[in-house]
Amino acid sequence: MNATGTVAGQRPGRDDVFAMVRDAVATVLEREPSSVTWDSDLAELEADSLALVEVAEIVEEQLASYSHGAFRIPDDDLERVRTVGDAVTLALARLG
Repeated sequence: MNATGTVAGQRPGRDDVFAMVRDAVATVLEREPSSVTWDSDLAELEADSLALVEVAEIVEEQLASYSHGAFRIPDDDLERVRTVGDAVTLALARLG
């Protein structure tokens, strides 16, 4: 079992990915994880494009072991991410 409670090799669920994204956002933006919710607006949290790339890199690293190939979130896709929930949905879609 890993840090998010997911059994090794098992595809993480929505709540697991939310925890990864929440923690990455909190780390990059220096916020308390409990203040980051599914509906948190990234612009209101003052996340610029560089911060979003940093968040994506953290999430990519954490989800790489669950992907059948290289796991990557293209920078172009980040332009459409407005909320933490959008980021979770994107990560899950890329995970397949």
